[in-house]
Amino acid sequence: MRTPFRRLGALALALYATSWQPPSGRAQEPGSGGDSVVVARIGTHTITAADLERRLAGVPPFQLRTLGATPDEIRRAFLDKVLVREALFAEGAVSEKVADRAEVQERLRSVLRSALLTQVRVDVARDEPIRDEQMQDYYDANKARFNAPARLALWRILVDKREDAEQIIADAKKDLTPKHWTELCRERSIDKATSMRGGNLGFVAPDGSTGEPGVRIDPALFTAASEVKDAELVPQPIKEGARWAVVWRRQSMRPVERTLESEAPSIRQILSHSKTEEHIKGMLAKLRAEQLTELHPELTDLLDITSSGDIQPMRRPGSLATSRRPSATPPAPVPGPGGLR
Repeated sequence: MRTPFRRLGALALALYATSWQPPSGRAQEPGSGGDSVVVARIGTHTITAADLERRLAGVPPFQLRTLGATPDEIRRAFLDKVLVREALFAEGAVSEKVADRAEVQERLRSVLRSALLTQVRVDVARDEPIRDEQMQDYYDANKARFNAPARLALWRILVDKREDAEQIIADAKKDLTPKHWTELCRERSIDKATSMRGGNLGFVAPDGSTGEPGVRIDPALFTAASEVKDAELVPQPIKEGARWAVVWRRQSMRPVERTLESEAPSIRQILSHSKTEEHIKGMLAKLRAEQLTELHPELTDLLDITSSGDIQPMRRPGSLATSRRPSATPPAPVPGPGGLR
């Protein structure tokens, strides 16, 4: 009978705690417990029982099952096929001086960068936990992000005279369809910014603000449209400044009210990210002052980046750019009546 995944995973995670015994005659690290028992040495690298336990704990049960049928088989196979194999490759890379290669050094720096940033995030989360009053202050200062009033989707035709607006209303009532309305708007509206899209103002808030940045209309349009239902035409022209508006209420959106309790996870994440970024900026400024000894941004002008994003090799100052077009094929003799010409 096969061992179930869950049982096998729990059994594998407890291998060290239940069955590990220090090998007879094998030395332990001075002043340490059983976790520091050396189970393998590969060159300069040492693998301890603690290393084995830690790595086993991160392996999914379905992968552990492929290593053996018993805890002993799994433990030994993982040590030999995974940990020892990795260490052998690492020692081989050291002997081949792979770390001296430019591409490997860049990968090492990338790993170090990621490790440092991860540690900063861990330290900030541990040392500066987000307090409830901080989340409350953020919520109060950004209520517009979590709450929105009821809004109406309005289409409008703007004209100079009330008589023209009344005539448009009478005409629109005969065939109140988007097609006919758009035709009227294109022919009659003096608001050329919206006439070609049927006078669509988008969703309008009670204060006259719209979804378009910087676009605001007279709040009287919202007030008048609130008196009719969705898809109904406002029966009377509405005065908008020195002009008159014909308004068609297309649809509505209910008010949105999100409480602090519902938004707490996202607010906590935002505040934590902000704190982490502050620490990273401070650390970067300190490292720049301590480590940056030379910076010549003007020399980057020698590196040419084309409009398509291709990078050209560096050229000597004053040299002419080389053409990227292939050179012409040199002339070659061709057969003719009297031979090659």
